[in-house]
Amino acid sequence: MNMEIDGSGNMLNIIGYLDVPFVQRMLIAGMLAALACGVMGTLVVVRRNVFIAGGISHTAFGGIGLAYYLQGLGLTWFDPMLGAILSAIGAAFLLGSESIKKRYREDSTIGAIWVVGMAAGVLLINLVDRNKVQVLSFEAILFGNILLTSVRDLMIMAGVTGIIYGIVIFKFKDMEMTAFDPEFARISGVRVTALNLVMLVMTALTVVILIKVVGVVLVLAMLTIPAAISNLFTKRLSRMMVLSTIMGVMLTAAGTITSIAYDTPPGATIVMLMGACFIAALLGKWIYIRARFSFPGKA
Repeated sequence: MNMEIDGSGNMLNIIGYLDVPFVQRMLIAGMLAALACGVMGTLVVVRRNVFIAGGISHTAFGGIGLAYYLQGLGLTWFDPMLGAILSAIGAAFLLGSESIKKRYREDSTIGAIWVVGMAAGVLLINLVDRNKVQVLSFEAILFGNILLTSVRDLMIMAGVTGIIYGIVIFKFKDMEMTAFDPEFARISGVRVTALNLVMLVMTALTVVILIKVVGVVLVLAMLTIPAAISNLFTKRLSRMMVLSTIMGVMLTAAGTITSIAYDTPPGATIVMLMGACFIAALLGKWIYIRARFSFPGKA
């Protein structure tokens, strides 16, 4: 994946590398992930469900381990992405269950499935016979390996992204009311409990998409940072979604290209770039607010 770089660090022949099939798949995968997390990340941030998203992402690691273990038993069709989807959706249903919420503290439930999911993944992957099954390294699973994205993966990601957008477009008003004022939404006839469960399942699907790009550990960054940046400049849900999606696409593309040029891990590079932009946005808004209050007549 090395690219020719001159002594000053300038990237050369970058256009030529964009014609390479695996590079194209990397960029497409990053774009699909950014499109999904731009919408769902906004809902996660507004609803303050970041910790829930973290629990779901780490539970998905257990599903990946289960998939590899079942492959070793002869179920070669059981793809790790399928395992991640099933375990993430299972965690979403568990966290969205009203009976669970009434009986147990939500943070305790999230913490439990978080650590159990990680432990199950580590245990099951270590039990896999490497002579029968080719298993990704822990580093690739935890921090992503977008280089290995296949056409089949892209098709699954595109399908999931399409489902997410279809549901959001169809139920946007109800989701907006539920996100900002669930009691008013309930009075207005919205089935809040069912809609909350749907949004958790959508979050689970988004998490699975992001795992392919940035891995289990870095999912929260890509899911929340673009939305958090957009939330600094607008409070309207639709505008937050649009701005978050645009920033996510741009930063993911820039991070992917930078990782190719300088031979750095793509997932970590994308997240670091997003983190730098978040700090810059915070600093910029702080400067703007200070200037407005210091010179009210000129603001």
